[in-house]
Amino acid sequence: MSVKDRKKWETILTKWTPFFIIACGLIGIVLGSFLAYFFQGEFPYDVFAGGLVATIILTIIQVIKQKRKKDNLPEADERVIHNVFRFFCICFTSFLSYFIYSFSRFHTFRKRVDFHSLPMDLFLFIHLDFRDRCYSH
Repeated sequence: MSVKDRKKWETILTKWTPFFIIACGLIGIVLGSFLAYFFQGEFPYDVFAGGLVATIILTIIQVIKQKRKKDNLPEADERVIHNVFRFFCICFTSFLSYFIYSFSRFHTFRKRVDFHSLPMDLFLFIHLDFRDRCYSH
């Protein structure tokens, strides 16, 4: 394959890959609906209709994105990617620490043990460890 053919295929794949992903999602929704129909005996129209609406909305958004893009500028640079990574890292840390805290509270009330137990120490360790990892870059 020459460089010229590779660039041609790259532009074709860049353009059609999102539509392929959307079509695969729709196929999954249809197959899941039919499997639910075969196992439960009732067709889930709400799931099918929601999937169809989501597919249409995603297709419209993708068409608009491709019509508006005129140059070869990337959608995000390194700073944006780094900030998004930090945001997701902080969200994950917050969720995980809240989960462990809630689990320790539930464990405390169910077993009638002291609040300062292993889950609380684990909560603090994970929260501080991930917080340091998120802000160290």
